[in-house]
Amino acid sequence: MIAIWDARFSVGNAQADAEHRQVICILNEIDVARSVGAPPEVVEKALETLVRTIVIHFAHDDAPRSDHMAIIASARRLLDSWRDGSPGTLERRVLVNLARRWINHMGRRECVTASQRLAG
Repeated sequence: MIAIWDARFSVGNAQADAEHRQVICILNEIDVARSVGAPPEVVEKALETLVRTIVIHFAHDDAPRSDHMAIIASARRLLDSWRDGSPGTLERRVLVNLARRWINHMGRRECVTASQRLAG
């Protein structure tokens, strides 16, 4: 398992927390698929879902930040490398490094959007 969701990761925004948890779950699914030798199509679908989920999460921010763009780029490189058949693409350390970056992102409070300020 790459990471486990912990309530301390909560940013107090239900949507952001759900998206954060989802990325952690997908990283764990990719790790399991890697370790059991799942069919390449299964791994590719999980990687596509990972990229899409991260992109959607960061689309909610008012302005793109460099750390967000770097995380997206890392996830896309992982998918592209997998598709190219590059050896070592899914080494556990690669997944752990991406998870660390994701957890570091979660440690920073999500921006509160105007609609959330009005609702709250």
